[in-house]
Amino acid sequence: MDGEQAARWAAAQEGVPVGADLVAAALRQLRFLAAVDRRRWLYDEGPLLDRAIRRYKACWLPLLDKHTKGVVVDGPLVVPLDCEWIWHCHRLNPVQYIRDCKKVYGRILNNNNVESSTQTKSTLESEKVWKELYPEEPFELLFTRTFDTAVDVNPAGAEEDITYDLVSAVKRQSSFYYQVGTPTMHDPRFLQEALARYKAFLYLIKMNQEKGLQRFRVPTYDVDLLWHTHQLHPITYRNDMVKLLGKVLEHDDTDADRSEGKKLDVGFTETTEQFESTFGVRYWKAGCMYRGNVPSPVTSTPQTFSAEVGTGSYICKAQKDLNALDVTVVELYLQIVDIKNLPSAVQKENVYVRFAKNQSDMFISDGGRLDISTVTGKNTGVCLQCEPTGELILAVMVDQLSKKPEPIGKVSFPLHDLTGPDSKLSFEKWFELKAHGGHAASPPVSLRVAASATVPSSAQKVFTMVRMEPFSLKSCLLPHSIKDQNTGSWTRFVNDCGTELIRLQIREHKAKNSMAVVRELVGVLKSTKKQIQLAEFKENKWTLKDSNLPISHGTDGSLLDLKGDNHLIKLYRGRKLEYERKCCSAHSEDVSAVTAVKFCAEHPYGKAVALLDTEAQLIMVNEDWLLLPWISISVLFMDGDGGTKLGGGAMVQKGTVFGSDSIHTHTPADTSHRDTHDTRAGLTRARPDESYFGAGTTYPARI
Repeated sequence: MDGEQAARWAAAQEGVPVGADLVAAALRQLRFLAAVDRRRWLYDEGPLLDRAIRRYKACWLPLLDKHTKGVVVDGPLVVPLDCEWIWHCHRLNPVQYIRDCKKVYGRILNNNNVESSTQTKSTLESEKVWKELYPEEPFELLFTRTFDTAVDVNPAGAEEDITYDLVSAVKRQSSFYYQVGTPTMHDPRFLQEALARYKAFLYLIKMNQEKGLQRFRVPTYDVDLLWHTHQLHPITYRNDMVKLLGKVLEHDDTDADRSEGKKLDVGFTETTEQFESTFGVRYWKAGCMYRGNVPSPVTSTPQTFSAEVGTGSYICKAQKDLNALDVTVVELYLQIVDIKNLPSAVQKENVYVRFAKNQSDMFISDGGRLDISTVTGKNTGVCLQCEPTGELILAVMVDQLSKKPEPIGKVSFPLHDLTGPDSKLSFEKWFELKAHGGHAASPPVSLRVAASATVPSSAQKVFTMVRMEPFSLKSCLLPHSIKDQNTGSWTRFVNDCGTELIRLQIREHKAKNSMAVVRELVGVLKSTKKQIQLAEFKENKWTLKDSNLPISHGTDGSLLDLKGDNHLIKLYRGRKLEYERKCCSAHSEDVSAVTAVKFCAEHPYGKAVALLDTEAQLIMVNEDWLLLPWISISVLFMDGDGGTKLGGGAMVQKGTVFGSDSIHTHTPADTSHRDTHDTRAGLTRARPDESYFGAGTTYPARI
């Protein structure tokens, strides 16, 4: 950032008016969007969404009109959730919202002294007023409720006079929470930086307007979250935009084609170039880029529960002895922006950077290569996952055609400086290199590095299943097809470092007091060397020992169901939800995988918590309490001795999954002066089955 760029950045921070606390309001918006996402029937076109829109027009807006004229309740007026969702989508077209309010009510209906139902402990006063005005209409719209009568039309004519297509507006906003509902977006440090970037984004629009330029400007998702938050304060947003631009800035979110060369793609590339040349800071940033399409749902009907699921959902005596390594992970975006003070004998176009960790890392093995942006003329960087420990080493190399690449020097920085609690989760600055060999220079060679990271989070646990065939002379001499099936084999579960966690074996033996054959699944923990019984086969199905997760036949398309206390685990064939592959359509039906999806009050539509890949012979687990049960279930699924009944007719045979009815063989938006936007931007998050954005993978600043 040179002097002129620093001056522009300061002008943006000081000169762009924002008359509301957008960081606190953004956190409230995220909580509200999470509540709506638990009621996805508010996303889908149909009777319930139509009802919500009618209630918004005929009930909420007239009540809000009364409230803005005079106090109708003691304290803030609480808005019903369904009405707030429609109000939310309406306000995200600020020009249309202002036009509709003035047409029907003669003024803008503001959000002052209004509170979301997700932010208050009591709605009694607001419910009382609602019931007095609309005695036949419930305060909250429920998924299970049916209606025989239509909402009474508001005498002021809102239902007829507001012609804006709210159904389409809802559809356009239905995927937004998936893009922003991440731990990083909830971090106040990240949001504070997002506010600064939002002001800089508005400053670009002002610059273009002053030059008479019509440019399509596309925000990243952190900027868009703050933009949405600003618009949810209608009068504040109107006043701020009129002061900055002389008019209300439009927010047209109708463009959705992200294909290369299309409006969004070109607009994002141009926005990136203008942002970086104007301010001297990177536009791409970890945690705020496009995450890909919303995963395909496993159900359209929410599961209902009486309470939140507690910790320790699976109680097993052996669970406390299962010493699985806890690993923390961050997503890191790294870009080498520039280099200066190179020795005169070194050609700049032959220089590149190698990056690596100074200690072992679960996600980075040998590091990778990075080109220098000012040399290539391309805005390229690397996006990867790594542990937020140790140091990242950057070695500047000279590529020599006839010789091995030669190092000029290196620099390193602690990842804690980037990801620690006192960090801003990003930086861009010059580093002086420690010279190598005869490359000492005065002034020293310096490297400009831009780095950003998501907040640290627990990494999912990944284990490979290693089958150990028992040794016997008989098994060596006989063909595989007729080997002794009663000689059980062990299955070891090992992590990426080759460390064994546990080994399991299915055994058969005769009962002590009868001739009946007893079948059981046993395990030996590496940490204790003790043998434990994990499951037993009785009454024609497997039962997990010491567990509150009984296995039953699957319902609604699942293979199996495991019903716990206030939660339900359903096993689906294929990669579902968070494990869904998005790279190509060929992976849309991956029958070699089984996904465990947890339903609870927080996730009524399901959350993928574990995966079994029968082809790769590995498991992934996102929640610690499920680790031992999933290890046990995975071995039972992989058992290949003619089919193991797990429950109610669902059978698994190696190479084939048998269900009850089938067999599958494994094999950003427009501004008022055409500075338009739709959230666009490149960094699709790493899929769990791919190499965690393997080292050396580069992504251009466009998709």
